[in-house]
Amino acid sequence: MKTDEIDKLFEHTKGQLDIHEPSVDHQLKFLEKLKQQNETKVVHLNPKKTNWYKPLMIAASIAVLLGMVTMTFMFDSKNELDLANVSPQMQETQSFFTSAIQVQLEEINKVSSPETQKLVLDAMHQLEKLESDYEVLKKDLFHSGNDKRVISAMIKNFQKRANLLDEVLQKINNINQFKISENESSIL
Repeated sequence: MKTDEIDKLFEHTKGQLDIHEPSVDHQLKFLEKLKQQNETKVVHLNPKKTNWYKPLMIAASIAVLLGMVTMTFMFDSKNELDLANVSPQMQETQSFFTSAIQVQLEEINKVSSPETQKLVLDAMHQLEKLESDYEVLKKDLFHSGNDKRVISAMIKNFQKRANLLDEVLQKINNINQFKISENESSIL
């Protein structure tokens, strides 16, 4: 049945099909066209048009690079502010508390003893917690735009650290005083 349809189609187009042989130079013409398609074409641009294009590309690349560096710097290193970045008075406040805390830590290291070691370790753990809270506050300060409540919380954090170390220093001194008085009474 299908062969009948195909036969009918060929009978219908019998006089219209090309039954002639291709010309002798047909193969040469075909190969010549293939060679022309495969050849690389060199396009010469007008040098006056490209003179502005190259520097413009370089300038655009530099601008993009500087923009990326600036954005990276702003978001990576500047997403934390410190009290010192707020104002000169806050810088003095931070400097005061930092130096006071450092002096207290040095004093604790001088007067601590094996009997007070557990107390000192507990205080250092609490101090680390307060310092991690301060790091969170630094990020909050950046995001809040120097909100006075955050600044106040940062100052209170410094005060808590100083008070903690002062209490630990007093307890160590009391323990050491008790130890000295205990030793004096046992000698007599």
